[in-house]
Amino acid sequence: MFWSMSEITKIQWCDSTVNPIMGCGGCELFPESPRKVMEAVDHAMKGVVPSWEHGRAGEVMTRIIHEQMERIRDEPGYNPEHHRDKLTNTNIWHMREVFADRIGREWGEDAKKSASFAISRMITCYAATLHLNKGHSIFNTRREVKKGYAPTFETLTPFEGRVATMAGKKDLLGTRDPLAPWKDGLPRMVFVSDMGDALTRHDQQHMEWLDREVLHPIRSPEGQRHIWQWLTKRPQNMAKLAKRVGGLPPNLCAMTTMTGADRQNLVRLGKLKEVDAHIRGLSVEPLWERIPSEKLDLTGIDWLIVGGESGSKDARPFDLAWARELRDHCREQGVAFFCKQLGSHPVENGMRLKLKNKHGGDWNEWPEDLR
Repeated sequence: MFWSMSEITKIQWCDSTVNPIMGCGGCELFPESPRKVMEAVDHAMKGVVPSWEHGRAGEVMTRIIHEQMERIRDEPGYNPEHHRDKLTNTNIWHMREVFADRIGREWGEDAKKSASFAISRMITCYAATLHLNKGHSIFNTRREVKKGYAPTFETLTPFEGRVATMAGKKDLLGTRDPLAPWKDGLPRMVFVSDMGDALTRHDQQHMEWLDREVLHPIRSPEGQRHIWQWLTKRPQNMAKLAKRVGGLPPNLCAMTTMTGADRQNLVRLGKLKEVDAHIRGLSVEPLWERIPSEKLDLTGIDWLIVGGESGSKDARPFDLAWARELRDHCREQGVAFFCKQLGSHPVENGMRLKLKNKHGGDWNEWPEDLR
């Protein structure tokens, strides 16, 4: 289970997690604009309803959201600041079944399935879905936000003192974990920002806050006992922060995410290399497509994590050949490689692998060469 700050985590490549900021400005796993979600529905619907017009999905969903808002205005717990009459990813998620039912009544069962599938493929971020289940909802105004979470995933919410508290946790040098022998002999490894993107903003006030609340505790004597792994989908903002403070602390690994080989992902890789950091890493997870070796220049990168998509019955396929190609490329480039999980839809030689572990995280079920 993932928490706002967890001394113990199931994430295989770290020991602990901490989130100075909960929430995110969006990415390909949780689109910055909800219109992109509705455009994906339009595209899917066009395949089953030839007369479907572009923009209709957004119109139907907007109408459903407005109707729901009209129903809840007098209900206990209603708050116009938290329950908004507009198209947002949070509202789309909570009203998705109502939306699919209406589509089904008007255009048939195939249309209903296509609409549901399209939404599930567009909103896949595990941090987002946790917030969607623990934050405000126009479908249930009585539900209170779970302590430590953001009101909605779109709402960037700072929490002071979290990194400093984690810095004070016991060092793990000299300890052994029989289930994770690859971590033996290492300090505590702390994943920063698994439940949001602290670098969504880059204004001066926010940068000062990050320096005080994140970097200062990491630089402290207690913080220097641990290794910190800070992940962002906005490495250009991390580069600005690093320049502002004269470089990131040597025990902080700067990281960004790649899900494929498109321009957006390759730009992230380039921007990560501009971060003034002693260690840089790539989280290639969830990997949605093959990344050709010739497109992946790993100069300046120290380690790479790869994994398949999990957490959804509609997870995209993860071809094990993609992982092997990345592994071999890392070996050639002198980059540490870590295969985290195979995801919910692993594929070997064109056939789906049936694994007992729903995340593909049990190494005993893997082919020998990937363990």
